[in-house]
Amino acid sequence: MKIFSKLRFLLTLVMALVTLPLAAAAESPAAAVVRTSTERILAEIKARRSEFEANDQVLNDFIRDELDKVFDTPYSARLVLGVHSRSATPEQITAFGKALSNNLMKRYCTALLKTASDTRLKMLGESALSGGKIIRVKSQIARGDGGVPVAVDYLLRDVSGQWRAFDVIIEGVSYVQTFRSQFDPLLRSKGIDAVTRDLQEGRIEADPDAGRK
Repeated sequence: MKIFSKLRFLLTLVMALVTLPLAAAAESPAAAVVRTSTERILAEIKARRSEFEANDQVLNDFIRDELDKVFDTPYSARLVLGVHSRSATPEQITAFGKALSNNLMKRYCTALLKTASDTRLKMLGESALSGGKIIRVKSQIARGDGGVPVAVDYLLRDVSGQWRAFDVIIEGVSYVQTFRSQFDPLLRSKGIDAVTRDLQEGRIEADPDAGRK
């Protein structure tokens, strides 16, 4: 993956994780979740732009809070860990998931603030998977500068009556599969606790190319 494409993927991923797509008029419960999330986040960024620009930590805290509302981080982390989740405790899985998402947020939150104001998201439809237990929501993210729209799909599942996203697929590239490929060899050689610490302390960076090098 070229450097420009890699940065585009990561920035789009961060944008997609916290700003889910606007729904069409007739919406399912899953679509309603992503619509209300988008409206809330874009309105907050617009209203608090000066505050966010002046304090990165406030922006990071806001993004983390919004991510926790809509994204099933522990379940997504379990999928990224793959076979390594079998021997991990729930606490280890949650810590790994937060470390991974925080690693992404720290690197791209500021860029997200700059792009959010002219970003437009369009709902393209949805389909039920696994007998309706999972919903795949299709959308496009487009910049106001006339750039080529990016295809972004979300996978959501019902968690105790609430639809929560657990994977984001950007131009056919899955968040879960991408980082599973990167972290599998690290987890095999170092273990989940060491990899989590490395993510937390910035010694490892989430890299969509790492699993293919």
